Amino acid sequence: MRKRNYLRSTGRSRETRRIRLFIIGGALLGLYFLITLIFGEMGLVKYYRMKAQFNALVLETETLKRENVQLLKDVRALRTDPAVIERIARDKLGLARPGEIVYYYQETNAKPEF
Repeated sequence: MRKRNYLRSTGRSRETRRIRLFIIGGALLGLYFLITLIFGEMGLVKYYRMKAQFNALVLETETLKRENVQLLKDVRALRTDPAVIERIARDKLGLARPGEIVYYYQETNAKPEF
């Protein structure tokens, strides 16, 4: 029978262990970087949340700008347009011109008081 060369087989097993350790270490390191990329402090999850918040704030800003323009038009009309001033005086204050009669109607959805 032949003798086995234990030194040669031990050397190969050490080399295969190193390769396995290197592969396992690389896989664990890659897994760590993947998890950090997705869930880290500046990961994809936070990125998408911040992007959604940014889009909501842009939409709110545009809405406020349109509302601001409308309010500026209303202020300008209240300062210069006599028809607008008269309409508000009639609607809000209940004023009328001489000879006019003002009628007040009760709302249909009002609850009767007992």
